[in-house]
Amino acid sequence: MTTTTLDDTLITLTERLSLIVLTASIWSGRKKLRADDLGLQAGEIPSEELVSLGSKRLCNPDAIRVFHTLKGQAERACLKVGTRFLGGYLVPNDQVDGLCGVLDGLKRDFEQEVQSFLAEYDREIADWIARHPDWERQLRAAVDPAEVIGTRFSFRYRPLVIQPADGHRETLVEDIAEIGYTLFHEVAQIAVSLEKSLVGKDSLSQRALGTFRRIQEKLAVLSFVDPRIQPILELVDGFLSRVPRRGPISGALFQEGFGLWLLLSDEERLTRHGAGRLAGDVDPDGDPPERDGDADAQRRDAERTPCLDLDDDSELTTETDVPVTESVSSRKPAMSHDIDVPDANADVPLDCFF
Repeated sequence: MTTTTLDDTLITLTERLSLIVLTASIWSGRKKLRADDLGLQAGEIPSEELVSLGSKRLCNPDAIRVFHTLKGQAERACLKVGTRFLGGYLVPNDQVDGLCGVLDGLKRDFEQEVQSFLAEYDREIADWIARHPDWERQLRAAVDPAEVIGTRFSFRYRPLVIQPADGHRETLVEDIAEIGYTLFHEVAQIAVSLEKSLVGKDSLSQRALGTFRRIQEKLAVLSFVDPRIQPILELVDGFLSRVPRRGPISGALFQEGFGLWLLLSDEERLTRHGAGRLAGDVDPDGDPPERDGDADAQRRDAERTPCLDLDDDSELTTETDVPVTESVSSRKPAMSHDIDVPDANADVPLDCFF
């Protein structure tokens, strides 16, 4: 395996990759719950050091869900052609213009939805109070005017060049070493969504193959950032090149797809398999995934694995810049950008990369 110096790696990062920093701020629709909201007097509740009273909703959460949907679409657009890095997304330079076009459209949608929401803000508040008349006093006291709420929304992105300060190049060593692990984690998150299409089935639909193709595209555009990616990409390429363009996938091809899914949905196995193929420890003519037992046993293990609910929107009402996944909105965004979802923790030598 060819070793690469830190300078070589940084040249690759600065010349072939850009950092997209995405920020979408959304009003939470909440205010802090106070003791007097509950009719409690001083001394009737423990100190704030011990107990937090939580928050109260000031409007229907459905009214602001569209903003989380748009934010989720923007994050998936970045993840489609990039991987998480330094709080942003590491994207190949030849993908930046296309991604910026998608983000510009989402930014316009976001800002249009803000104006629509503010135009209906007073009515939304009145409707919410009408639904909770016993809390009218507390809710009215907590409501801010629309012009203040408007400042709580923002959507922006910045394409940046990655360049450490002179004399501090070594500070990126750990971050660079984690890129491959982060990418494999994101691939595993995408693959998890295939569980219902594979476990307990005897065929694979063309629609489900679209998930394999999304993984193929993501690996292809980022294959140069970690040599362990290419062996995995070759497995996906090989499988997709053999499946028919129409009709369900069954028989031996379904078994191959099932085995490939077991590999893709396990980030640790992806890492080991990619490294093993590079080192020649894996038979290139053998089955695509590393199998720990017979296929029936693996199917039983998969059936016992909880399925990640990618549509869970239980945390979508907090005011935060932490990434969220798309939820079903009662108010659809103006444009639809069909563009999926991360942790990297392992110590490897820098010369494993590039």
